[in-house]
Amino acid sequence: MADELAELIDFLSDSRPPIKQHAAELVQGLTGSPEGISQLAARSSKLLPPLFRLVPGPEATSRPALAALVNLSQEPTVQQQLLDLNAAARCMDYMREGSCPGRNDLLVMLLANLTSLEAGAEALLQARGPAGAAGQGPLEGLHVATLLKLFLDPVAPGEQDTYEHVATVLPNVTRFPAGRRLLLQPGRGLLQALASQLRSSSELRRRGCAGAIKNCCFTCEQDGTADDIAAETEAVGTILDVLCGITAKEEDEAVREALAEAVLCVARHGGARKALWKCDAPTTLQKGYEFEENRTVCACMEATAELFLGDGFEPEPADGTQQQAADGEAPPPQQQQPNGAVQIEEID
Repeated sequence: MADELAELIDFLSDSRPPIKQHAAELVQGLTGSPEGISQLAARSSKLLPPLFRLVPGPEATSRPALAALVNLSQEPTVQQQLLDLNAAARCMDYMREGSCPGRNDLLVMLLANLTSLEAGAEALLQARGPAGAAGQGPLEGLHVATLLKLFLDPVAPGEQDTYEHVATVLPNVTRFPAGRRLLLQPGRGLLQALASQLRSSSELRRRGCAGAIKNCCFTCEQDGTADDIAAETEAVGTILDVLCGITAKEEDEAVREALAEAVLCVARHGGARKALWKCDAPTTLQKGYEFEENRTVCACMEATAELFLGDGFEPEPADGTQQQAADGEAPPPQQQQPNGAVQIEEID
């Protein structure tokens, strides 16, 4: 089997297009199982360079090569080797240049897996210059800004949601100050743009945007952005509406948990809490609490209510009775864990 794999890897560099295509398809097939991924990962140093060179080529060869890279990039060792090949920047270049028409969805999936690694998120954020220097000057954040624009462009009914997996990238990059600064730039309206995605029909979009919003709020006091977040009244209103099910119930508990923790983090800052009062957050949270069954969400709502009560302004219960508190205390909010492990089982 070892000799067969070595021969297969050699065929990826063959001068004959049909041979390269067949080799790429065979590699993709192997990545459809954990055993195949393990075998290929053991030879990744020889496999990845010729496989990645096929990405900007003809679609018949590029598509299976990209699918194989997406599946292989679930492995941390493969992720690091791809980053050593400057894979994040090269993927972005291919998108900007239109080198992979019809395959940008696969490029984004690959970025989603790469950014689950800290070094991958920093590479996409361009947070490291040559020799590890901090930042890349005016280029810092350009890649993520480009992805955000593509992600936020409307998707027509019936069209493929090519950039849906940017929602997986966003929580990964907002673990870092550069990613949070980008989303919270004054006057850009990006927080509200992300909040509007909380009403998307795509669970992946809703979950990813909720995770990114949670990360921005998790360190808002440390970052000095709590007041700025609370001042985004339209975004805050949308977050509260989705969390509390005012317009429509959000069925995904992961989305509600992320938003409940986000609101709690912001409410812990006194100045931001005053802005939340102006948004009538206590009343909205009370309405949501009446029908909430998730213990984590309830605990966060209770902890947020305690902060509001500490201000000396207690909203009247809607039915004139005292709300019963659920058992337990709010767990300390945790930063959203990195997303990743995007896998492709079959590509038509």
